[in-house]
Amino acid sequence: MYRIILIDDEDEVRQGIQRKTNWEACGFQLVGDFDNGRDAYEAVERLQPDAVITDICMPFMDGLQLATLISANYRDTKVVIVTGYEDFDYAKQAIKLKVKDYLLKPINSAEFTEFLHKLRLELDEERAQREDVTFLRHQFRESMPLLRERFLERLVTSCIRADEIERKFQLYGLSLQGPGYTALALDIDEFHREAYIDQLAEEELLRFAAYNILHEIVEKEHGGIVFRTRDDKLIALISGDPHLMQLTCQTLAEHARHSIEKYLNMTVTVGIGRSYESLRELPKSFQEAISALDYRFLLGKNRIISIGDMEHGSSLDNLSYTHMEKRLISAIKTGDKAAVAQTLQEWIDEMKRAGCLMDKCYGKMNKLLVALMNVLAETGFEEAAVLGDHSFMELYGKRTLDDMRLWLEAICLALVELLSDKRTKVSQAQMEAAVAYIHEHYADEQLSLQQVCSQIYMSMSYFSALFKPHTGMTFVEYVTRYRLEKAKDMLAASQLKTYELAAKVGYNDPQYFSVIFKRNTGMTPKEFRAAHKGQLSL
Repeated sequence: MYRIILIDDEDEVRQGIQRKTNWEACGFQLVGDFDNGRDAYEAVERLQPDAVITDICMPFMDGLQLATLISANYRDTKVVIVTGYEDFDYAKQAIKLKVKDYLLKPINSAEFTEFLHKLRLELDEERAQREDVTFLRHQFRESMPLLRERFLERLVTSCIRADEIERKFQLYGLSLQGPGYTALALDIDEFHREAYIDQLAEEELLRFAAYNILHEIVEKEHGGIVFRTRDDKLIALISGDPHLMQLTCQTLAEHARHSIEKYLNMTVTVGIGRSYESLRELPKSFQEAISALDYRFLLGKNRIISIGDMEHGSSLDNLSYTHMEKRLISAIKTGDKAAVAQTLQEWIDEMKRAGCLMDKCYGKMNKLLVALMNVLAETGFEEAAVLGDHSFMELYGKRTLDDMRLWLEAICLALVELLSDKRTKVSQAQMEAAVAYIHEHYADEQLSLQQVCSQIYMSMSYFSALFKPHTGMTFVEYVTRYRLEKAKDMLAASQLKTYELAAKVGYNDPQYFSVIFKRNTGMTPKEFRAAHKGQLSL
């Protein structure tokens, strides 16, 4: 059942359409009827209609103005114009506004019913297209290469659960048999700067050609996986016997380097990470392969560089630290104290299990302190507000990892409180500024939610979420009530004519002002003035 609203300023026409139409049989539920476009538009957000049937010529806001607003803000809502005017200019405007159809008064009941059936079929077709599994599968298949690439980038840059890896490997037709896993990173040293007609297109073509060569050697011949990262590096994931992995990777990398130089006339550098026994540890190998590429600065271009040849001993697992730092800062910013404590505890436990040496522990702690200082700087606080003036000296006074954890936890929780308090104060100040702006500009008929939000630099959705708890009313309700309170004061304290008074409180249409006034007070402006005649104040 589709939701529909009806707008016409002639009560007889509106009631006649309601009475003569079997809405349910046509597949619709009439969820609202209005006598002017302004009230109807304010109700659209609340009622969420699938279709709107509106007259053109109405007070306060005509059908074309209403269609303009709906077209701009509710793109899936169909608008049908009903009017007694056969002027083609109206039709042309309606077409520009993407109005669904244009019906002429007087409305014939049978024709209108037939029209609703037709509209329902079109809505059914649109809904079916959105929900059609075959159509969705076709779109999904077209997106598969990009989705596969994004998943592989996640696989080597973040911690993914084993069950998700298994599921996604099956979905994308991926396979790495193991038992050892290594990442290889290939980066183009430089492009030949010849006078190509389109240099960027030529570079992209060469990258694609290099990808094809690596794909042929690693994926087709060896059964590995090749993909491109968003910063245009080519990554190969290789599996096999852990004892032979370095030799295998060196051989494959050399084949790729040689073929690219031979067929594309350009050089590349290849970085090789260490071998690991789990797919979930591929991020370590990837990070090492990327780090190996950095040694190009020392060794020169056109080389195969293995991290094991350059850095001896076990990996310092920078990825693990980076993951922890992101989790911790996210928990601090969102005010999740439990997550702060848990993240720090897990990190300290990990360092204990790894047997991290004292100087390396202090190094990681220093790195985290710098990250916390950056959070303070981003939010406009001085470091001393949480860290004090001698934070690094205090750190070196801690003799155990548990002492460090407790000290860091206290710092992070203090930062949570500081950010939460500032957020509350800033939000309160913004709401007060919004209310002040409304009080200052209530007489402007064009006063809008968007206008207020632009003044306080806040999105409309976030503003709406804060404004109602702050005032107890929505933006429209608050503006209307404030305008009417001002109108009541003027009615009681002045002899202004209704049209003069209406203009002073933001209603250039005195008739609409009278309608709104009576709806909210139960009296017309004239009746209100008479009832408060003895309350005039100078």
